[in-house]
Amino acid sequence: MEREMTLFTCFTEQTDKFLITDTFNEYDVTHLIKLQDIERMTLSDEEDVLIFTCVEINDVALQLLLRIMKFAPIPIIVQAQTYQQETLMRLLKCGRVTFELADLDLASVDLDRLAQRIELAKLRFSVAHVQQQKIEQLESALDAQKLIAKVKAKLQLNGLTEPQAHKLLQKQAMEAGISVEQFILQFPLN
Repeated sequence: MEREMTLFTCFTEQTDKFLITDTFNEYDVTHLIKLQDIERMTLSDEEDVLIFTCVEINDVALQLLLRIMKFAPIPIIVQAQTYQQETLMRLLKCGRVTFELADLDLASVDLDRLAQRIELAKLRFSVAHVQQQKIEQLESALDAQKLIAKVKAKLQLNGLTEPQAHKLLQKQAMEAGISVEQFILQFPLN
């Protein structure tokens, strides 16, 4: 069974004036009373989008948005009338959030323009999310290489050369049926 696409909306002011009904384009629309309500949802980066509208992004909202981007990243559009530069820089750092200065007259929302902004946010999220995953993979590989170097250095203290230490690690990992990276995680460094 295919999951429905959901557009989550959260407006800290004038929620009764917003014109998006329970469906918008291909999305089911879920209006959140508080931004924190999204933490109770199962989110999918391919099927969900969050629109958060406020007068100004406060620290609580910023922390929650950053937590969402860490644990259940989805395309997010943040609309605010004003912002603190430092707060906005922290929010945009990951590259997966779309920000726009917004007029909070939600009754005059141009739904065609909103649909375009959602598509733009999804595209920006997709590109930035792939880059973020590549960065995380590279950081993980670098950490593994650093750990391998530490293990080899410890083996070299026991009289092996670097090539001998490398061959020994490869042989033991192969005998255990795991990668060298997995094997070294079992190696005591103390």
